[in-house]
Amino acid sequence: MKLKTAALVFLLCVLLTGCTSGMGMDLQSLMRPPRPTGEKQEIHEVLDAKAGSYKLQYPYRGEHRSSIIMNDLTGDGVEEALVLYQGLSETGITVMFIGKQQGEWVELGSYTSQATQVDQVCFGDVNSDGRDEAIIGWGNVVNSASDICVYSLQNGSVSEISLNLPYSEMVVMDFDGDGGDEIFTASITSAEQQASARLIRIRGGVPETMGTASLDATVSYYIGVSAGLINEYDLGVVLDGMKSSGTSASYVTELLYWDDENKILQTPFYDPNTLSANYMRRFTSVTSRDVNGDGLIEIPIVNPLPGYTAPAPDETCYITNWHRYDNRENMLERVVSMVVNSRDGYSFVIPDMWREQVTTQADSQNSSLTFYEWIPSDAVGNGAMGAALLRIQVFSEESWVQGKGTEGFTELERSGGMVYAASVPVPENSLALSLEDVANGFDLLYPQEG
Repeated sequence: MKLKTAALVFLLCVLLTGCTSGMGMDLQSLMRPPRPTGEKQEIHEVLDAKAGSYKLQYPYRGEHRSSIIMNDLTGDGVEEALVLYQGLSETGITVMFIGKQQGEWVELGSYTSQATQVDQVCFGDVNSDGRDEAIIGWGNVVNSASDICVYSLQNGSVSEISLNLPYSEMVVMDFDGDGGDEIFTASITSAEQQASARLIRIRGGVPETMGTASLDATVSYYIGVSAGLINEYDLGVVLDGMKSSGTSASYVTELLYWDDENKILQTPFYDPNTLSANYMRRFTSVTSRDVNGDGLIEIPIVNPLPGYTAPAPDETCYITNWHRYDNRENMLERVVSMVVNSRDGYSFVIPDMWREQVTTQADSQNSSLTFYEWIPSDAVGNGAMGAALLRIQVFSEESWVQGKGTEGFTELERSGGMVYAASVPVPENSLALSLEDVANGFDLLYPQEG
């Protein structure tokens, strides 16, 4: 019985995050994957022969989150391996490049950084040689102890170029449409530098800054980064940042794109007089994204619904107007408007006939949100709630099956053991929606099975 109890305690220790056994096992060691077979086994054998005792390291964020990342770095159609590890007797983290030569996997080169973590790994042709380079963000971006290194593989060996540039966010993409990629960085204000963005490429083995731009100086950190098409023609980066002020927080959006005609990095929402992007300021944490599936990044502009002023008591007291930016006309074009309810995990599209005519009231205890007709009493925003037009409520599946408080409701969606349902209390009201329109306007933010 004692042996069984000890085994159970050890198993629980292994399964619980952050738990360390008396045998010196830590989370990184436990994350070492099962021994692979085939080519992956040969890659491990090269690593074992070079590194001896080690623990694998994993990028903190980004598209590539494995300790062994495969990518073609020579342009011959055959992938090389990038391996991240820390020797047990070393303080830094090593990146090893392993490739095939004459049918065998061999080490092509290794570099060790004194960083305490790998932030992210990207790939792109940043020196325009027709081959991908590996771009690694080393260190902790929170305390600005970060740097970016570019690794190129040529003639069977690896070279390293350090940008010596602390950063908060990094994107690798072809910004100027020349067929080669650029490295975009964004940095918040620190003791060493003002908040700024840079666009960098490698030419002749040397980093070359194509353009710089100032960013909102009061952003504490970025909560969202989107890269891609900002309209039908242009690529850009959209940053959503949080600004702290006492006990409250607000958020701003900054958009950057390469102006090829003037050869500058543009930031249309930045105001040099206030050193901020306060034109885009809001009090909800909603971030920029493609909201309608058209492949373009939409930007949120958030305003209080009738009867509320900012900062309002709840996210559902705001209307979020999603826009796309037209840099040719230097204007924002509204795409769709909605009320976002992150707490209960859904959004609802506001039809045009409801704009300025409807407000909301949330009941967090019952996971209910009601849309009311707004009856203005004067021209300065005063008024009162009128008839209830729509109620959206979240029920547990058990309550839904048992019919507890579900009278008059129609199911919209099921997700994660919950039922999302709606009722139209006064269907004869001129502002009332059909249940079909309600279903079309409803969207889950975090869909789950079941």
